[in-house]
Amino acid sequence: MRIAALALGLVITAGACASSGTAAGEQSVTATSTRPRTNVISTQEIRESSAPSLADLIRQVRPGWPTAVTVVLNNEVVGGYDILRTQPVSNTSEIRYLTRSEAQMKWGSRVQEVIQVITR
Repeated sequence: MRIAALALGLVITAGACASSGTAAGEQSVTATSTRPRTNVISTQEIRESSAPSLADLIRQVRPGWPTAVTVVLNNEVVGGYDILRTQPVSNTSEIRYLTRSEAQMKWGSRVQEVIQVITR
């Protein structure tokens, strides 16, 4: 009787471990693929915004982004954050925030943190 109970317990435990491992793996993939990327403002977010300038758009959808940054328009360094106040939203396809290390890999030590605007 003890052996039967022990065997049943092992079967239940093994089944639970196997099923939870699969489900956990599936959940992490789903969670990762649906998590929004906070370092990118997508084309859809830009289209849905009614902001008149890129500075307003960034403040609305990514209020945590810093303002002491270098602005890069496509691949050209154009100035500081204030330039975004004059940039229209309409011809923008994507906006990216790059950390200091990411930015310096692309544009060298002359930049710190970067907001990169990609136009259509």
